[in-house]
Amino acid sequence: MIKRINVNIPATKISTYPVWIGADLLKNLTWIPNGYTNIVIITDNKVKKYYSKNLFNLLKQKGHQVSLLSFPSGEKYKNIRTKNTLEEQMLKSLCDRNTLILALGGGVVGDLSGFIAATYMRGIAYIQLPTTLLAMVDSSIGGKTGIDTPQGKNLIGAFWQPKAVISDITCLHTLPKKHLINGLIEALKVFLIQDAKSFNYLQNNIQAILKGDAIVLGHIVEKAAKIKIAVVQKDEKDNNLRAILNFGHTIGHALELITNYQLLHGHAVAYGILVEAKIAELMGILTAKNYLIIESFLNKLQFYSHDLKKWDINKIIQATVLDKKSNKGKINYILLKNIGAVYQNKKHYTHHVSNKFVKNAFLAISGVKKYGR
Repeated sequence: MIKRINVNIPATKISTYPVWIGADLLKNLTWIPNGYTNIVIITDNKVKKYYSKNLFNLLKQKGHQVSLLSFPSGEKYKNIRTKNTLEEQMLKSLCDRNTLILALGGGVVGDLSGFIAATYMRGIAYIQLPTTLLAMVDSSIGGKTGIDTPQGKNLIGAFWQPKAVISDITCLHTLPKKHLINGLIEALKVFLIQDAKSFNYLQNNIQAILKGDAIVLGHIVEKAAKIKIAVVQKDEKDNNLRAILNFGHTIGHALELITNYQLLHGHAVAYGILVEAKIAELMGILTAKNYLIIESFLNKLQFYSHDLKKWDINKIIQATVLDKKSNKGKINYILLKNIGAVYQNKKHYTHHVSNKFVKNAFLAISGVKKYGR
């Protein structure tokens, strides 16, 4: 079954684009819009082996002028150097303002390609073709684009909405288990902050998900996409409500930075969820029972509290300084109130937490220092 969900962005003019979810969408190009002089497929070297040749040939058969550009896979290549290289290749190919970019790949490809689209010729069209679970449930939707710097993740970028998001569930069949789990954490995140019912569905169907059950995965992608769409429609530019989508990410991004991005994004966020949920528990916002439910679910995915002993909490805290939710040097966090709900105070969703409190939460769950419940 193929499902379509519209995204309505209230900007200077209403911007509506579809999110298509279904099987074999990359073999059926009815979603390709007319009127573009050039189509540029941007992908990474790993995804290129699986999907780019067939997509390239199908576009050629339909009479499109197509270019295929790729770069080495991995978060460490989501940087200004890669962006410059790809843009120079587009310029040499005489790509103009009537060029359409197809971002074929995971979150790195989508973020980088979207940023190129936002800045090339001061803005051209692009379509997200996510091939990973993480990209389907999160990064392909909402128009956040960007690159990493030595100082932190996604610190340079732009809000630039795609013309469409095409989530072909068939692509998940080639996804290694660790990358399936990587995306599953982002689905977990949105369910924890907005949808307790879907969290329960996740718990009850975890084995089917890990076995790659297409029907269950399609349901997870649809539910997660609808939640993110609802949030983005209310707060496109991340001024308040959209910040809730960063639950687990303050610590998660810091872990990515101090490990030089050797830790997968979703895996880093899993540990971030453990720490940030513990902060909420120690502050009396989240019950100990609900914390244990979250911890137990993450344990099933092989994420354990004692794993945190591998990292220095002082380095983690130092790495949170450039978090985009920080304000005047104070680090802000999303605090979980309940499974399916975040804490808010006077319609504010981010809350300052002292470094000392963060450290106590980290030590409490890592086993370095024991705290009573």
